[in-house]
This record gives sequence, C-alpha cells and structure tokens, in this order.
Amino acid sequence: MPMDEFAWRVRLARRRKAHKRKFALAAGLIVVTLAVIAWYFAYYTQRPEYALMQAAVALEEHDLEAFERRVNVTAVAEAGYDDLTYVLFARDTSLNESERNASGKFYEKIRGSVTEGLARTIEGAVRTGAWAEPDGADALKGRQLGIDFEYLMECSHLRDTSLVQIGEVVRDGGGAVATLTVLDGGTGLEFPLQLRMEQTETGWQIVRVMNYRAYLEAVQTAAGRDISRYIQATRPIVDRYNGVFRSRQSEFRSLTETGWGTYTTEHRKALLRLLQEDMIPVLKKYQRELDAVEVPPGAAYLAAQRRAATEASIASYESFVRGLDTGMSEDFARAETLHKQALTYDLRVGDMIRRGAVSEETPATP
Repeated sequence: MPMDEFAWRVRLARRRKAHKRKFALAAGLIVVTLAVIAWYFAYYTQRPEYALMQAAVALEEHDLEAFERRVNVTAVAEAGYDDLTYVLFARDTSLNESERNASGKFYEKIRGSVTEGLARTIEGAVRTGAWAEPDGADALKGRQLGIDFEYLMECSHLRDTSLVQIGEVVRDGGGAVATLTVLDGGTGLEFPLQLRMEQTETGWQIVRVMNYRAYLEAVQTAAGRDISRYIQATRPIVDRYNGVFRSRQSEFRSLTETGWGTYTTEHRKALLRLLQEDMIPVLKKYQRELDAVEVPPGAAYLAAQRRAATEASIASYESFVRGLDTGMSEDFARAETLHKQALTYDLRVGDMIRRGAVSEETPATP
C-alpha cells in the first residue's frame, strides 16, 4: 500500500472516531437536558416556592388569570376581613359590651358583601395596577351598607404594602408556610408576613395571610404615634378656626332657610358677601396654615383627608356663588353634591381620630 494512501486512511479513521465522540457527547447533553426539564416540571414547578414566584410575576405583569391560579383571592379576603374588623374593634375603647356585641353582629351581617367587594378590588388592582373605588350601583359606594369602604381599605393597608423579598418556605404536613418581608409605605415599617399555602389540583395556592392581624396592629401602632403628633401640632389651628366656622355656618343656614328659587335680591347680596368675602377666604387661609405644618409619614392619609374636606367645601361654595349669579339649578345641585363629599371626608377624619384613641375635635367646616 502506498504511503499516501495509508496516511489518508489513518486520518479518515481518526475523523470517524472524533465524530463518534462528538455524537456521544451531544447525545449525552440531550439526555441531561431532557432530564433537567423533566425534573423541572415534575419537581420544581410543583413546589410552593415556584407558586410564590409565579404569583409575583403575575402581579408584576398584571396577569389576573395567572395570579388567581396561585392566590385564592376570595379565601384571603374573607380571612383578612375577620382580622381587620377584629383589630378595629380591639382598638375602639369607646364601645361598651352591648355596643360591641351589636357592632359584631352588624359586621358579620355585611361580611359577605364587603369581602366580595374586597376580592373585586384586589382583582381590579392586579389587572390594572390601580386601586379603584366602588362606583355606579356598587353597594359599597358611599356608606350605603353603613360603613366607609374607602376608610376600610385604608385600614387594610393593602394599597401601601409592597414586597421586599421572599424568604424561606417551610412544609407543614399537607401545606406550607411562606415568609415574605413586606414594607408599609406609610410608616416605613418592614414586617415578616406569613402566608399559608395549600396544594390544589392546579398546584400550590396562597389561601391566607396567617399573621395579618399582627401586621395591622404593628402598622397601626406606628401610624398612631405619627397621627398623635400631627394632631397635637395642628390642634392650635383647629381650635382657633372651629368657632369661626360654626359662626359662619350658622349665618349661612339662616340665609338659606328658603329655597334658592325664592331668594330676594337682598338675600343674594348677603349670601354673596358671606361666601366671597368671608367663608371661602377663611377656608383657604385655614388650609394654608394646615399645609405649613410638617406631616409625619404615618399621618399623611389623615392630612390628605383634611385637605380634601376643605377643598370640597370651597368648591361647594364656589358653585353656590355661580348659582346665585346664573340662577342655574345645575350649579346649586353641584354645590349640594360637593357639600356631601366634604361631609364624607369630615366623617372619615373623625373616624381616624377616634380609632387612633386620640381625643381631638375635627374642624367644623361649614
């Protein structure tokens, strides 16, 4: 055999051997990859840690369907309602035993309607990224059920709680307990929330916040200190203006005892003078003085509700003035609507102060 042909055959044999090794390596990698994929779907995706991550991703991407696969929103809302109302009652020292029992029965009676509303609100926030208030014919709009749903949402701290990190997950018989570190944006308080998880046909699902009551109490304690400091700081302003507001309110009522359609020229002039030269400027001055007071983080919501009450009152009287000028019934109707909004804000402020166990008189805005 010629030397060149021999060398060629040797090189060919080496190439075949190298190709076999490469094929064996590729086949091995494929087998390992398939094994990893099989493990991932058979093991990791069936773990509670995976469900937690999926819930977090769904929340970030506003994927409600995926979120509901990992969170039983109805069960979480029902358990959360029980914890929330317990904390509100526990801190309400103004109730005697019979009043407490009556209030307990009332909150149990409306439990179904409110928890449905909570679940709808949570679902809407997941889907849109915004916390919407009840509107239209929703029974939770205003105080139709005898409660202030907006204030209940504020007390729930759902809207200002954010995830810091996911901690350990501990198996507990047929379930699991996951610990998350969360941050309350209002007070800056970090807290370890414990989530109860159970396995369903579609995988692991969050069914309850186990220590939600403790979280609410911790945040309320932190916020209560800030609210107390803010009320003490604003008390001189409130006390100084309360008498003024009551006096102007009494004068306004005496001038509006008859329907707007029967106002005489003198009545209209007196009302215009009272509103434009007195009531509206005083309200604006009052709010400017409140705005000059430093607001501790935990009292931000209270300060915002006070400001909303003042602004609604000012807008109400400005609309009333337009009605006096134009005689249009729409202006008077808008004034009445805005006045009711101002009363809603005032009632909410009163609830917050009372719930905070602070003895403080709210501004008697006209």
